[in-house]
Amino acid sequence: MADSSVTIDRLRDPDGGLDHRALRQILPYGEAFLFVDRVTRLEASEVDAIYRIPESAPFVDAHFVGLPLMPGALIGEGLAQAGTVMVRYNLEEHASKDLLAFQIENARFLAPAVPGDTLEYHVKLTKMRHNAARLEGEVFVGDRRVCKAQLVLAIVERQLLKAELDKPRKQ
Repeated sequence: MADSSVTIDRLRDPDGGLDHRALRQILPYGEAFLFVDRVTRLEASEVDAIYRIPESAPFVDAHFVGLPLMPGALIGEGLAQAGTVMVRYNLEEHASKDLLAFQIENARFLAPAVPGDTLEYHVKLTKMRHNAARLEGEVFVGDRRVCKAQLVLAIVERQLLKAELDKPRKQ
């Protein structure tokens, strides 16, 4: 298989970013769980991305009824998704792997984000091994920082994960 970074590079638009269509090919999430609209900058050790919080969505409409806020956990998920794009960019045969949240450290939610806001994710890769990647990230709305966190993503072979999940579970 070709080098994954070259494969992802082929999905870039003329500005060097990745649009929503390209992200759907890279991230294994359904539309309702995709919290990145566009990657604006992608390098081996840094990624910038954006997500516009919709005016209405089940997670917005149900989170504090009458006072809609973007759930902090989903802001963190968007940060991890942006980081996942960067980690996949660094992986050979990234399509055969899954990245799972392993640790969320020092997460701080510093200000609310509301429908209509555009979240700006900035993520740095601080360490990568064959089975894990350590990331540091911040999320801004304009010049207001709304979140910062350190994340560790586990890198697993999709076939092995599927086999493990298919095993019968004790109740």
